[in-house]
Amino acid sequence: MKAWQKKERKDAKDFGGNLIKGSGNSWSKPGDSKNGKWLVESKQTDKDFYSLNFYKWMKISNEALFSFRLPLMSIKIKDIELVVMAKQDYLKLIKRS
Repeated sequence: MKAWQKKERKDAKDFGGNLIKGSGNSWSKPGDSKNGKWLVESKQTDKDFYSLNFYKWMKISNEALFSFRLPLMSIKIKDIELVVMAKQDYLKLIKRS
């Protein structure tokens, strides 16, 4: 199994969601996994960096919007795992706790 496949499976488990089979193969299968709240896009690299730009984030955000979920990126850079979400989504989350 390739590293990106392991990352997608781990994220689906960690976020309590399900893998989206064939994700990325067509516009009708956005994200890599999803649960009731989040559409998760998983990225993994062994490089020293991962480049996230406005257009990449907007694509993920729009896909989440059309699936009635919030966008979330799970990015693994070497051995560090990060989560990226919109600030307003984060603030709503912490206000509920």
